Amino acid sequence: DTSPHHTHLHHGTTSDNSMPQKGEEKHIESQFEYAKSLCTNPSQKATLNVARAEYYLSKGRTELAAKYLAQCPSSIMPFADTSARLALPMLGMEEGNSIKANESLANSNMALITFLTDKMKSAKLKNDTVICTMLGSWLAELHLHERERDGSGKPVYLRRNHRHVPPVSHALLHQFLSSFVKDMDPKVIVNILSSHDISAGECAGFSAAAGDINAAVNAALFGEDEKAGALDALRVLNDSAIENAEPYYYKHALVLLSRAPMAAAKSFLARYPEGLSETKLLPAFMQYERQRAETKNPLVEQKNNSAFVDDENASVKYLEGVIAQGSRSRAVFNYLTSLYAAMNDEGPLFRFLSTHVPPSVSSSNSGGISELMLKQAQEEMSSPLDKSHALRTILRTGRHFRSAVKLYMGFTGMRQQAVELALKVDPSLARELARKSDDKDEKKRLWLMIARNAAAHGASRDGKDIVARVVAVLKDCGPDVLSIEDVLPFLPDFAQIDQFKDEICDALASYSSKIEHYIKEMNECDQTCDTLRDELSRLRSVGVQVRTNARCAFTNKYVMESDEPFYAFPSGYVVLEKALKREVLPHLNEKQRDRVKFIDEELARLRRLRATSRAPLEKAKDDFEMDELQNELDGLIAAECPLTGSVMVDSITQGFDDDDFEDTF
Repeated sequence: DTSPHHTHLHHGTTSDNSMPQKGEEKHIESQFEYAKSLCTNPSQKATLNVARAEYYLSKGRTELAAKYLAQCPSSIMPFADTSARLALPMLGMEEGNSIKANESLANSNMALITFLTDKMKSAKLKNDTVICTMLGSWLAELHLHERERDGSGKPVYLRRNHRHVPPVSHALLHQFLSSFVKDMDPKVIVNILSSHDISAGECAGFSAAAGDINAAVNAALFGEDEKAGALDALRVLNDSAIENAEPYYYKHALVLLSRAPMAAAKSFLARYPEGLSETKLLPAFMQYERQRAETKNPLVEQKNNSAFVDDENASVKYLEGVIAQGSRSRAVFNYLTSLYAAMNDEGPLFRFLSTHVPPSVSSSNSGGISELMLKQAQEEMSSPLDKSHALRTILRTGRHFRSAVKLYMGFTGMRQQAVELALKVDPSLARELARKSDDKDEKKRLWLMIARNAAAHGASRDGKDIVARVVAVLKDCGPDVLSIEDVLPFLPDFAQIDQFKDEICDALASYSSKIEHYIKEMNECDQTCDTLRDELSRLRSVGVQVRTNARCAFTNKYVMESDEPFYAFPSGYVVLEKALKREVLPHLNEKQRDRVKFIDEELARLRRLRATSRAPLEKAKDDFEMDELQNELDGLIAAECPLTGSVMVDSITQGFDDDDFEDTF
């Protein structure tokens, strides 16, 4: 049992519990305690509790009386009668209570709340969920009604103004919800809370623990203070498990962004590592940015939406955050690019592209156009940024050309377009891009573009400034790329030679040096040609003598007695054709071996045709073709002696054939 002093400290919510006890009451209380010590069974204790409750009711101390009434069994004090006795005075109906009791009960529901709370605790100990559900719903309504009453007993509806909430009533409601959150029907309690016009923040703890946060979020968003309601809704969602809160993030994302954009963006970003999808939130950000644009457009009829908050950084902060945390969504990258492009400051866009646009594949290191296109396609697939979309978006704005140049450099083979664009905004950037080109022909084209641009946009004072700018381009690119004659078409007709005579002298000196070099090469070529002619003349008279008893170097057969052709080499060795092929073919590559096989087949075919009766013209044609094929075959298998040339060097690691060795010796 709870002592009167302890009950006074815990439930000191009305004036009757704060009054000092008189000497008579202390004496009666001591007698009750003495009588309690004399009780020997539950029936005697129950009778004593009834007497104590009636005594405190007669004194107007209704909350203390309710504590003792809750300890009485239903057989002595039926639940329905006791509840009606404590509840009806609030409705102006006296129910057999003393005058002081009726006055106290008419001013506060705390006695009934105390009675029902103790009954609910007893039901909780017995795991009686039905009683807990009914009593919990009743207690929730009583706590809320108690909150909505001021000191005079008149209701005051607290429309989200927390400063007018009685602190004791607020604490009791929070304590009640926290204590019995697992013992009540969450949907019923949340509906009761949302039906009383309170903030979502007050029921955030209960709704998060119950797992049904829809009612709490709706109650927050559809109140009068829309911005505070959005913050309360975000608080409810942030305090809830992601698996419960995720659908409501997507459902209310646009409303949350419209009323509290930065807070919503931070909340979305904080839940991204837990699985909150950036692609499902993206439509809400796009709609929010569209509304921002409409509020600034004087041609669009403005809607009366005082709760809309215009924040230009919210969307960018969220998209940057999810990308920094590892998002690879192409839609997110593309939309962030469009937001950057809409800004007046080009810095964020250029830094973003510098980070996420890889350098292009050098065309000089590629095998061909098809390989170049394949590498470009692989880059496009691996990169989350759609460079084509980003380039179109930036060019459509008519500004941020440095960023467009950066994108051009991300494409293979687009350096020329990058230089053309750079010449419009920053000629020094165009020169830097041309200087980095690895292809000699491309580099010359780019520097010619720069020289033409310098001549076209130079100020004309008798052509002096134009010549000076063109000459500066020549010095910048170097003599290996452009010379004076390359840029002469860009100079004005009235330009004087004195303005670029140094360049002309350098060019003439260079030409003179090149001419001397070419003359020297021509003389060397003449000497080489003379040597070749002498060698050819000598070879025409060179012959090889073969003895009648000459044997094949590989088969040891007499070549004169054999029916097949043979080859005589300057080294003195003689080899039959079949043996030569068998020895040389393993040292040829696959293409050469296929060609030898084809020639053999063609020669066999032509020999068969020649054996038939054919016209003289056709025979002559066949003879010519056979001679061409035979010459080609000789070049493939008899280009050098197999025993003294490269074939012998290549076969030095091979072992001897024992059978051939025995046959030979």
